[in-house]
Amino acid sequence: MSPITQSSRKLERCCQLLHSAHYPLNNTMNKRLLFLFIILLILAAIMTIPYWAGGEAERQFAQFNQAFYPAMNLKPVENTYQRGWFHSYAVSTFDTPATFEPAPNERFVLLHEIEHGFVPIQSTLVRTTLHTAPLSSAKSTEVEAALLEVRTAVQTNGDSLSTLTMPALTIKNNNVHLQWQGLQGSVYVKHNFATVEAEMHSPQVQLNTPQGRMVIQNAQFNVLTQPGADFIPNEGSLSIADMQLTGFQMLPVKLEGIKLHGSNHVIDENLRIAVNTKLQQIHVGTERYGPIYGDFELRHLHAPTLQRIKNTLVKIHHQRLSSPNRGGNMAMYRLMSDGMALLKNAPEFAMTRLHFNTPKGELQGDLRLKIEAFEGIVFALFNPSLLINALNAQLEMHIPQSLFQQLTEETLPGITPAAQHKIRQHLKTWLVQGILVPAKNKPDYYYTRMQLQAGVLQVNGQRLPITALTIDN
Repeated sequence: MSPITQSSRKLERCCQLLHSAHYPLNNTMNKRLLFLFIILLILAAIMTIPYWAGGEAERQFAQFNQAFYPAMNLKPVENTYQRGWFHSYAVSTFDTPATFEPAPNERFVLLHEIEHGFVPIQSTLVRTTLHTAPLSSAKSTEVEAALLEVRTAVQTNGDSLSTLTMPALTIKNNNVHLQWQGLQGSVYVKHNFATVEAEMHSPQVQLNTPQGRMVIQNAQFNVLTQPGADFIPNEGSLSIADMQLTGFQMLPVKLEGIKLHGSNHVIDENLRIAVNTKLQQIHVGTERYGPIYGDFELRHLHAPTLQRIKNTLVKIHHQRLSSPNRGGNMAMYRLMSDGMALLKNAPEFAMTRLHFNTPKGELQGDLRLKIEAFEGIVFALFNPSLLINALNAQLEMHIPQSLFQQLTEETLPGITPAAQHKIRQHLKTWLVQGILVPAKNKPDYYYTRMQLQAGVLQVNGQRLPITALTIDN
């Protein structure tokens, strides 16, 4: 082999070695560049999440407004939204209707401070404050005290959980002085206001007037509602630790352990309302009563007719506010017509349980009232006494004899002596006429069972005129 050939082969081998050494270097650099590029893409995607969340928050804010104002019967005036990368700012102005009793025909402003971070890792957080309009500036929340503050966490599916705080409030109007120690609560709202669950608590409310004073301690309110339904179904409860009344030209009164639970449901366009009540104790002067239980129901209320009656009442109210001298005869006739339609559905009221414990024993009873449909019900518009023929009523009651004797002998507060004498004489005639008879299954108790049907009154199996129950018979 010639020296030239050997040199050529050595040079070729060196080139191969250099190429083999350079290729791994390029491969390593390419992998690093690819890895860096992927990291940059991930960071870019992460950084766009807050802005995307801001867009989603703006969309949900618009949906909230569309559902909130109609559900609360409020009139929106203006909505503005300023979207930022991590924070957004919104202002909503609305008017209250004339029928909004707490503040009729008033204008308010809702200020929303929205933090939309890394959803779904972090929920959208909203701080909302309520102010009277107009504000001196859009950023005046630190200067002007908020009437209400709400902090809300909004999930990606549209559900939200809010905690609200209302500061202590003092109102003086002439000789009326109201002191309210604020309000705390929470509200859970399903997407598009499908359901709303709320819980509120107020430690104390005190009202002072020249006539007397009322103090309410530890009031708790809970409600579950579906605002989107045609006739809003509700379930709620109210509990009050105690309520005191002094003055008002009566003996001091203290109510302890007040509890109410109510619900309403619509089945086949018929509304049913049920209310359960309990009062642990009531103090009247030195006397103590309780516990007291009462269960009440309203049945067979035609929901569409009730809705028409409600709309007519609102219309009449608006007409009187806008034109006090304008007659509302047409609306009144429509209201009377709807009232007759409501009676045709045979509405019913029932007191299914009454237990009233007194120092003299326990008063027990139940009552049922029903309007039976009849052909000439329209004539009841001109002759209400015709409703007696449509009334189907039943009453059963047990009363301690010692309590009955107390009613016929002792002085009743707030009643004139002449009226007390008439009441005593009338109650005594109930014994003579057999309206009250000794109870067979309860010694020392009186019993009565009354039934009114088709204008005929039956009391303990005997027929009596209806005037036998009235005082001026």
